[in-house]
Amino acid sequence: MSLFRVPITNWKKSVYKAALFESAPEFQAALLLDGDVSVRWWFRNDPVQFRISTPAGHFEPDFVYEVKSKDLVTMRILEVKGEHLWNGPGSVARIKAAGAISWAAAIAAAKIDPLWEFHEVLGQDAENSTTLGGMLDKAVERFETKSAVLGGKN
Repeated sequence: MSLFRVPITNWKKSVYKAALFESAPEFQAALLLDGDVSVRWWFRNDPVQFRISTPAGHFEPDFVYEVKSKDLVTMRILEVKGEHLWNGPGSVARIKAAGAISWAAAIAAAKIDPLWEFHEVLGQDAENSTTLGGMLDKAVERFETKSAVLGGKN
């Protein structure tokens, strides 16, 4: 059974009643977002509501979501990318990921609240993950607030 572009409903934390997916890894990521206690809300960026300009064109991430941990509220961007598109230095996917990292770093440097984080996860890693944290730990690219706040390297 294919889930390609079939509206899926009954989400607890999605801001939309239904969400469409282009792959099983995207659907798995949505399940992990919806079931994670730290996620306050999420949306599948389809139709596109959020985009970042990059040297390779607009980056339109798969998901945008809000996390609350202790007293810190953070916005997060999640992209689930097929392995075949993550092919070597200079690929469009890598250029767009670098643009998203630069955007989130600029927000952190300007000390704009809320801070933003970015994670790009390969499809196989999303499919094989059972928790949101476990999936994010496998990110091939990332920008995390804790590093920005502490002045560390991302």
